[in-house]
Parts: sequence; structure tokens; C-alpha cells
Amino acid sequence: MKTSSSSAIRIASMALSAWAIFFIAPAQAAPHTWTSADGRELVGEFVKADATSVTVTRSNGKSVTIPLAVLSAADQKFAADQVAAKTAADQAAADEAEAKNKPKGSISYKLSGGSDKWPDDRKKRIIAAMDASIGFLNKNANFRKELTANNSPGTPTADANIQGWINWGGSISRRVALHEIAHTLGIGTHENWQKNIKDGLWTGKNALEQLREFDGKDAVLHADRQHFWPYGLNQDSESSHINDLRHIKMVQAMRKDMGVR
Repeated sequence: MKTSSSSAIRIASMALSAWAIFFIAPAQAAPHTWTSADGRELVGEFVKADATSVTVTRSNGKSVTIPLAVLSAADQKFAADQVAAKTAADQAAADEAEAKNKPKGSISYKLSGGSDKWPDDRKKRIIAAMDASIGFLNKNANFRKELTANNSPGTPTADANIQGWINWGGSISRRVALHEIAHTLGIGTHENWQKNIKDGLWTGKNALEQLREFDGKDAVLHADRQHFWPYGLNQDSESSHINDLRHIKMVQAMRKDMGVR
């Protein structure tokens, strides 16, 4: 099919002027019969398109570039559909890649009722602590929990229960949030907690194996009615990037010992 200057003058309203990005079609595209506005035909596979032209490959392997303006309205729409399909495929691939990079866990939280009346400074600090800790946990673990953060100035430090309620008292920080969230996940609160403790030491095999991977074959895991150490993040001095990661692994292992899924 020849393209003359006279036929190029036939600029259709469907010239696809909105195409701003050059498009490359997938390999192995099916042959298509392209028809000009005056009825001439050419068979070729769609290769690429820009704002003004379409490139196709003929059966002999040669590529031909056709001005959009000379194509029938149906073929202009066909070209637009190819762009739309590729755009959708690219978006789906991008969404899938983004999903793979998203946090693996699904811990979420809300503020307790009446939060609109909390002092602004405390509210900001509580939200910052919750956001930082939950972001860290969701990125590095696969815990699932719905939490409620409550402003409780009368609480000496902070406390939490297995139902997911966290009272924020005198200590508000990311480290405290990690510690309290562990309580909501069963640390010191699950019915099987005490069953794994004897003479102040944790006896569950999963947590012991995990600790000894960190600290050597003779390491022992201390535990009381509510807490464990090392790696329990009971004090600010215990927190560091590596210790916070080890805290997560210890919580995972202790939950396994308690039969928590």
C-alpha cells in the first residue's frame, strides 16, 4: 500500500493525537489486514505506534510505517485498542511488582473513640509511634492483627492486651509500640504463655532454637509473667535495628511454641 501526499491530507478525527508515549507491541502479534481510507489493503503484524503513524511488519519481514491519517477509522480504532491493551498490561505488571514490594503483614490500627479530643501533641506522638512500628512489622513479618490505640495519661508507661487494645501512658515511642504490639500478639498474654516457662526460663523449642541461632548454643531465654529477654525490647537501651529484627523473630518463634497461628 503506497502512501501519497494527497492521501496523507485526509486527516481523520480519530488520528489518535492523544498518544503521548511511543508504544511497542508484544512479540508474536497476529497478522492484521490494514485498510486505507480509499480501500487499499496491506496485511502485517502491528509493531508500534506513535501519535502520527503505525508500523507493521509484513510476511516478508520488512517493516512499513503508515501515517494514521490515511487509515480507515476502523483501523485507527484498532491501533488505539492495541495501545490500550498494552497500557493495561503494563499497568497490571506494575501493580503486581508493587504488590510484591508491599509489606507482607497486615497489622492495622485505629484510634479509640474520642480521639478528636486528645491533646494534639500526644495524638501526634501516638500516631507517629504506631505508624513507625507497624510499618516495620508489616515489612519484616506476616503478623495479622487489628489494634486500637488509646490515650491513657494515667497509665505509668503503656500496656496492651491480646484483644489488640494498647493504652498509651507516659512512654510513647516506636520501641514501646513494638514491645506493646508483641503483647497483643500473645507475648505474656496468651493462655499458653505460662505453659512454656519453668523456673524463669522459656522451654519452648522453637524460641530456644531461634535464640541460639543468634547467641550460641548455650544461650538461655528468660521469661516472667509478661516479658522475655533478651530481645524483648523491654528498655530503650535494648533497641537497635538488628535487635528489633531479632525481636520479631523471637515473637514469631514464641507464638509457634504457644500454638498461635
